Amino acid sequence: MYYFSIMHQISTVPLILNSQINQLVEQRSGFNLNICELNIYETRKEVMDFPLSFNGFTITSMLRGAKKVRFQDTITREYLPGNTIIAPSQALLNIDFPKASLENPTQCSALTLDNTFVKNQIDEFNEVLQDTAFIKNWQVLDNAVLLYNNEELVNIHKKITRITATNDPFKDIHIKILLKEIVLCVLKMQNISVLKADAQLNANNTPFAAILNFIRQNIYNEINIADLLKVSGMSKSTFYRAFVNELGLSPYQLIIDERLKVAKKLLLEENLSIKETAYASGFSSANYFIRLFKKHEGLTPKQFVNSKLKSPLLN
Repeated sequence: MYYFSIMHQISTVPLILNSQINQLVEQRSGFNLNICELNIYETRKEVMDFPLSFNGFTITSMLRGAKKVRFQDTITREYLPGNTIIAPSQALLNIDFPKASLENPTQCSALTLDNTFVKNQIDEFNEVLQDTAFIKNWQVLDNAVLLYNNEELVNIHKKITRITATNDPFKDIHIKILLKEIVLCVLKMQNISVLKADAQLNANNTPFAAILNFIRQNIYNEINIADLLKVSGMSKSTFYRAFVNELGLSPYQLIIDERLKVAKKLLLEENLSIKETAYASGFSSANYFIRLFKKHEGLTPKQFVNSKLKSPLLN
């Protein structure tokens, strides 16, 4: 199986000094504010099936190292830098630390929010989006979900981390504004994940499923927005508003994401050249493909292939 990661990584923070370590598994440090707490967890010991849950809605992001995590469905997922888990209050995560050591610690952040604050924000978002095209009712899922970071999440997280460490007298006000932004951001990320999963099961029964399946069926061809409008059965204004407001991306970005997903598979499984891969995944030129690939992955296609060939997660 090939594990494909998106290279929107949240920056690491300095490791806890050895002299301050009092536990090797999930050593915690952090900040407590009125409606949230931000903690950094570090593990320096190989551990399997470690249970973890949080007392509030939690956005936990991998910063360094590698873990494996299981949710309620018991499927084992790779949890790496570039991934974020959205965990509802009291959701149980079972975590493996297969390679953690004193020399190679894992590190993740966990931003836990007050449940009442999160509920109020979701109610507010649903009032604004009374008649939505894709998601009829925004909500916190009953179970945790693993997502690929996007640029917006990384930027908001960076601001929150910086402000929590200051003595700014307006800290709580700044943080509250940023928490609203990050809740909205992760809900949009969650929506994309849910809609993509539903599209696999529901064929073309929903507008988004019809759009996504059309893109996947025509990934090797030129895809026009007019075609997507036609298969979705939506007006142009509703179509664009749904993408921006509910998913936080444009239809062009969705097309590019799907093309890159195919391109990565071709690079690793079919051993095609960069040029062959570019045209086979529907890009207009090799140079354009390379630029987009590096922007999204943080690596050129060649560097990506080399990194995967050396990766222990490639099997």
